[in-house]
Amino acid sequence: MSSLDRVGKSLTEIEEKDWIVLHALERLIFSYEVIPPARIIRVSGLDRAEVEFRLNRLNGMKLIVGKGKGYSLVSAGLDAIALNAFVKRNLASALGKAIGMGKESDVIEVINDLGEEYAIKFYRIGRISFRAVRRKRGYTSTLAGHRWLITNMKAAKKEYDALRRLHPIGISVPEAIARERHAVLMRKVEAPMLSDIEVLDSPKEVLYDILDNIKRAYMVEGIVNSDLSEYNVLYDGERVWIIDWPQYVEKDHPNVSVLLDRDIFNILKFFKKKFKVDCKLESASFYVRGWSEKLEIF
Repeated sequence: MSSLDRVGKSLTEIEEKDWIVLHALERLIFSYEVIPPARIIRVSGLDRAEVEFRLNRLNGMKLIVGKGKGYSLVSAGLDAIALNAFVKRNLASALGKAIGMGKESDVIEVINDLGEEYAIKFYRIGRISFRAVRRKRGYTSTLAGHRWLITNMKAAKKEYDALRRLHPIGISVPEAIARERHAVLMRKVEAPMLSDIEVLDSPKEVLYDILDNIKRAYMVEGIVNSDLSEYNVLYDGERVWIIDWPQYVEKDHPNVSVLLDRDIFNILKFFKKKFKVDCKLESASFYVRGWSEKLEIF
């Protein structure tokens, strides 16, 4: 059973006063790495004996960790809070299969009361080293304990905001439906990553589709993914889907030119190596920036 399966199961076991204590812990993660019981008692509004009982229950369910002098909310606890919020909004009623488990996120299928299938992306940025994260992510600082949870919530918010801006203008990204804490609920996309595809019938057309989406995101909405590669582009046989946007930058970012060219270069390099399709960086760069309508792909 995966950790998310365990969390899903725990939703049926968590009682009303457990939720009160969980939410108290959530409110306090912005102020404490290890939360004193006295603060939990004050924020929850419950008496000491009740809080101690609930803390022991939540500890047993592995939604928090700690003993005696202090407690910490862990990812599973934040997962439970986010999932419960989606349930209350009638956006989820059952968890389905895992779609993808990566270094920075878990994506799992979810089904609502009408039987409609969606996907929920839970951020797990703390899985990779702090040094690498701090170097790549603009929204991180000194991270430890609850700081990872806060960083994941910021990442989810940033990706949600990007998808909500890009999808309405026709950029081929998943449609974001809702966000709760560190989790984004979106329309499910059934497609493999480019990195996993061995043969493309029309690789030139697929490359053009990717570059055209990069162009429209940049020209219309002023957004650059800034971490684009074959690992965050999906292809369903008819169209590409560009995923993973929490690290995007705006057009006025001081390094936007470098980041845009890096995105383009990563895609061109992959297509040349795997599918023997060639497109010069200058041609692609000029096209994406709107400096030229001509895009030479060989």
